[in-house]
Amino acid sequence: MKYKLYLLTLMLALVFNATLLHAETYSGTCGDDITWSLNTDDGVLTITGTGDMNNYSSNTTPWYDYRLNIKSISITDGVSSIGDFSFCWCNNLTLIDIPNSIRSIGKYAFYDCKSIESITIPSTVTRIGYAYFGPGACFNGCVNLKSVHIADLAAWCNIDFGDSGSNPLSYAHDLYLNDELVQDLIIPDGVTSIKYGAFEGCSMHSVTIPNSVTSIGTYAFYSCSSLTSVTIPDGVTSIGSGAFWRCSSLTSITIPDGVTSIEGYSFSGCSSLTSITIPDGVTSIGNYAFNECSSLTSVTIPEGVTSIGDDAFSGCSSLTSVTIPNSVTSIGDDAFSGCSSLTSVTIPNGVTSIGYRTFDNCSKLETIYSCSTTPPTISSTTFYGIHKNAIVYVLFGTASLYKEASYWKDMNIQGPVISNTITAATTSCTIAFDVPNTVIASCGIEGGEQADGNVLEYIGLEPNSEYNDIPVVLTSNTGLTETIHVSFTTSALELTTQPSKAVSSTTTILLAETNMSDAETGAGFEWKRNDAPADMAGTKVYCPVANGTMAGRLKNLNDQVYYKYRAFYQSSAGNMYYGDWQYIFTGDNAVVFDPVLYTYAATAVKETEATLKGYALAGSDDFTEQGFEYWAESRVTRDAGGSPAGVSALRRMPQAAIGEHQTVQASGISMKVTLTDLDQGTVYKYRTYAIVGGQTVYGSEMSFTTKGEYVPPTYTITFVDYDGTELLVLTDVAENATPEYTGETPTRAEDEEYTYTFSGWSPAIVAAIEDATYTATYEATKKVTGLEDIFTSSHVKAQKMLINGTLYIILPDGTRYNACGAKIK
Repeated sequence: MKYKLYLLTLMLALVFNATLLHAETYSGTCGDDITWSLNTDDGVLTITGTGDMNNYSSNTTPWYDYRLNIKSISITDGVSSIGDFSFCWCNNLTLIDIPNSIRSIGKYAFYDCKSIESITIPSTVTRIGYAYFGPGACFNGCVNLKSVHIADLAAWCNIDFGDSGSNPLSYAHDLYLNDELVQDLIIPDGVTSIKYGAFEGCSMHSVTIPNSVTSIGTYAFYSCSSLTSVTIPDGVTSIGSGAFWRCSSLTSITIPDGVTSIEGYSFSGCSSLTSITIPDGVTSIGNYAFNECSSLTSVTIPEGVTSIGDDAFSGCSSLTSVTIPNSVTSIGDDAFSGCSSLTSVTIPNGVTSIGYRTFDNCSKLETIYSCSTTPPTISSTTFYGIHKNAIVYVLFGTASLYKEASYWKDMNIQGPVISNTITAATTSCTIAFDVPNTVIASCGIEGGEQADGNVLEYIGLEPNSEYNDIPVVLTSNTGLTETIHVSFTTSALELTTQPSKAVSSTTTILLAETNMSDAETGAGFEWKRNDAPADMAGTKVYCPVANGTMAGRLKNLNDQVYYKYRAFYQSSAGNMYYGDWQYIFTGDNAVVFDPVLYTYAATAVKETEATLKGYALAGSDDFTEQGFEYWAESRVTRDAGGSPAGVSALRRMPQAAIGEHQTVQASGISMKVTLTDLDQGTVYKYRTYAIVGGQTVYGSEMSFTTKGEYVPPTYTITFVDYDGTELLVLTDVAENATPEYTGETPTRAEDEEYTYTFSGWSPAIVAAIEDATYTATYEATKKVTGLEDIFTSSHVKAQKMLINGTLYIILPDGTRYNACGAKIK
């Protein structure tokens, strides 16, 4: 029994070994003129013939039943293409030799060939197929593919990797050029585009792209995780979606100015990227453009960008600030989701809706500025997970709208942040307001005056007093209003009556020193006869304050009577404050007193208006005229950004020639006028003036610049002939440009006595400063006239002839003249 079992075992072993030792060869066709042969002993699949291999479905490849036996593939020269799905699922394939005759490799050609580690792509290949799912195409699933060998880098950059799906080399790690490992990739000059997924997954450290390249394809450098730097030339105008996706070691990159769109996923996953400059020409930022750029700390989105895509900056956990320009009209879903370091954000006024979870999990976001007068549409998750104390600041007069709008009403809505600078004096206070994204058209409460722009000036206040929670109503240029409250404290009043200065036996100058501002209107003097009863009220006159001095003229006094006077200040509430009494006697104290003029800074300066203020106190003699003198000094030019860049000089009038300047008259010691019809963007100079005794005296010169930009006038220049006939009319000749006559040279017909030659224009042509007419002038040359002229001409030989009793002069050419020298026709 044991013997029989032994024989049975031996026979089975011999049969099994015979099966293992028996090698089989399988063959078939895979194209019109292409055959294949598989030796199961060594696992070599040989493809021979000429032309294209068939394209196969995943289930009909001829060697489908044997693909697990395939270890290497040899394709003979002459085969021009590798068909779709040709070698997919050849899990034991480790080696393939692709000849130079191959021009294209089909989709899924090496799909899931898990054992292949290296492949050589000849320069003859111009197309590699794509996949519909998962990373990779021809080599999708080649998880051990470590290197790709290519012979011609320029040809490789121009390979067409199909029209959809992911790059065929998503699992490659190393790129070899002529059997040398490429770590610092230098793309040769002459390459104009880097195609779809060209270097996806490769492990180079740096890339230099030549100036000849104008476009970088989709997924061109996808998942190049060792890439630390790349130079993109200025000529590149398009960067495909996902071009640098998951380049996790890339620390910085400059996007050329010619790029107008940041495509989706362009820099997604660049987790080491710390800064990025987006060119001014970019108008859109695609979905996931900077997603998971977790080291990015700040970004400025240029004016001109109109849309920010879904998840554009989601996961940028180090982003502390972002500037969204006013040109943006839409912000996508999750655009800034997970920006956990973001502390504030401004929503532009053009945004009408904000996407789902746009600022979700921005846990440090405490300040939100919304610049739209109409609350943008948001969802319940738009600001989900922001800081619990977050405040939404809105524009003038819109808080009530936000507090009623869906989901906004659940947030802490506040009016605008209104910063102000308060300068409190003795009886006055100036408050300058600054409101982001708002121009204040007017501001103030009773007792306040808008001095200039967003400046409010209070006068008539109580000295040495506290003012708390004073309401100020601000009105924007859109008509919306907002009320704020301010507090300030005025200083103690100083008011010292000075001895008067008599300028005649009946007139004196009353004087006092004070610390009130020049704007104060409640200051003045009280005076009465010295022998008047103590309880008799004096006469009060108001006068201006100038540089700490109060002054006023008191006339028609009795030179035999003593008077007394004192300075006073009356607040807006009617409370009185007095200085000490001083005494007046004009009988023998007359002195000569010069006039005093001051010029103050202009206020309420607009495009074509400005308010001038001044002080004019007459001395011994009264003024016969007083007011302001002003003139244009220069024009403001502006750079491309609208900021003042300099001035261009105008013709300056001589200061002594007052008639060439413009004047506007005013009256009183405190003068105030408003100039109108001024030029925009113009620097004006001005000063106070007064005429006394036939002489003009001036205050100091001051200047102001009107808002806006100066638009030079144009003029019509007309050229006419001597008789008034129009020869040429030039319209729209720029100011200060010298007109040029471009017509035909004027001519004038000769007459019996003269010939004429054009000699110029009258008046002489000058730079255009007004409409002008220029008349053509001619030099006249007298003709040969009279018998004496004819005979005395050295080159004329004439003869006399009497015909019918009339004497004629006949020249050699037959021309006749009468005895008076007139030509006979």
